[in-house]
Amino acid sequence: MAIDRATIEQIDATLLPQLDRHHLRVLSHCLDSFQAMAGREATGAIPDEDQRRLWCRQQPVVADDPAFLETLLQQLRAAADQLDQLAIALGKPPLALTLDDLINAAEARCRG
Repeated sequence: MAIDRATIEQIDATLLPQLDRHHLRVLSHCLDSFQAMAGREATGAIPDEDQRRLWCRQQPVVADDPAFLETLLQQLRAAADQLDQLAIALGKPPLALTLDDLINAAEARCRG
């Protein structure tokens, strides 16, 4: 699953520094991946470690590279923590977060 052009353009249209825009692209991609992992059975919570590992093992690019799999799972863990914290702050389930939520939070961080 790749980040789409519209998402990239929306992020790039912000006045955020380049590093913050890159972080937003990665976080948005992780959120999309978590939503795909959860599928129709989504409760709004980010899939747990076992669900993430199973999903990642089903991705052709990741399945054949155990070292990359572990690195990816580590990065997904960090993204899950960030998304959980933002969701708590906004009073909504993590999988209900939107790109606008991510952008607004990044802009607030940069202002503050």
